[in-house]
Amino acid sequence: MLTLGPHLIIHVSDNGDEHEIHVTVYFTGQQTHDLGEGVEYVEEAGEVCLEFENGESRFPVSGENTLALVGNAIMLTEAHIKGICLRVGGTVYRHIAGDVKKPGDMFL
Repeated sequence: MLTLGPHLIIHVSDNGDEHEIHVTVYFTGQQTHDLGEGVEYVEEAGEVCLEFENGESRFPVSGENTLALVGNAIMLTEAHIKGICLRVGGTVYRHIAGDVKKPGDMFL
């Protein structure tokens, strides 16, 4: 399994407190999704691990290719740190074409 990191992020909260967060992206390989009618979507899959001073958090991440996976990992990390992922279960952006039916569906 390939990894990217750990990278140290210093997060400054709204009240000025600074927290160290170590971010590691793990690349776990490809996943195939059957979209029906003989259409398959292949994506790169992985996992983001955030190590906080008082514990850790892990969540899945994927992308069209490894560069997109890293970009999505960065967006999810930011969303998680700001509390968005904690409220909606860890998924912020949907990039599989079958998931989007109307404007706004790509964001939870």
